[in-house]
This record gives sequence, C-alpha cells and structure tokens, in this order.
Amino acid sequence: MVSKRIHGSSVAVEDNGILIIGHSGSGKSDLALRLIDSGGTLISDDQTLCLKKQNEIFLFSIEAIYGLLEIRNMGIIKVPYVENVKMKIIVSLVQKKTERLYPKNEKRLLGLNFPHLELEPNEISAVAKIKLKLNERFSG
Repeated sequence: MVSKRIHGSSVAVEDNGILIIGHSGSGKSDLALRLIDSGGTLISDDQTLCLKKQNEIFLFSIEAIYGLLEIRNMGIIKVPYVENVKMKIIVSLVQKKTERLYPKNEKRLLGLNFPHLELEPNEISAVAKIKLKLNERFSG
C-alpha cells in the first residue's frame, strides 16, 4: 500500500469521498462545511491521508485532527467524521473565472486518474455542482 498526505480537506457524501484541494485560505474548509450542511460527513480538514489499496484510493484523517473543522470567525469545532472512504472525485478551488462549458477533466493521484472539477470556492452552486458531477460519473 502506498500513501500520501495531501494539504486538502475531504468529505463523504453518501459513500463518495471528495478531496478538496487549493491554496491556504482558498476556502477548502468553508466548502467542506457547506457539504456537511447539505448532508455530507467530514473525513478530514486541512490534511488528508490518501491510502492506495490496489486500484483505489481511500481517504483518512490524521489522528491529531480527528473530527476537527476550522471555521473562520468561529474557531475549531468538533463534528462527526468518518474514515476509510473511497475517493471518487477531486475538487480544485481556483480564483479565476471558469469556462462556461467545462471540458471533461481528470486529475492523477498516486498513479490513478479521478474526475476533476475546478470551482470558484464562493460560488453559491459549488455544492450542487459537486453532487451533479458525482451523479454524472457514477450513476447508471
């Protein structure tokens, strides 16, 4: 098994692991909070451990931050969390105007390709877009 620690937050929506990456202060924790508010569960905030087992990657928290989520202007709060969730999508937070019609895109991690979505972190529709991308990729 191969592992890699990623500077990113991760959330489970149903059984789908979502890895959110971006620069410090880009809104990773805020987007994780919005996903949690819409029914998701925290995997890890700020640091996510990615563990490759065969041809899949599973997401874990670092022990020192189990269940901790940093919320700007509120501090660090304790929330329910899960681990060992199969990663299904990578979301990169960008501070640029994204294309109107986004091309199909993938991002490689630990030698595997995953659906990749670039989002402006403060978009009201960010959570809905992530859920639509998960359904597009894994339904039927």
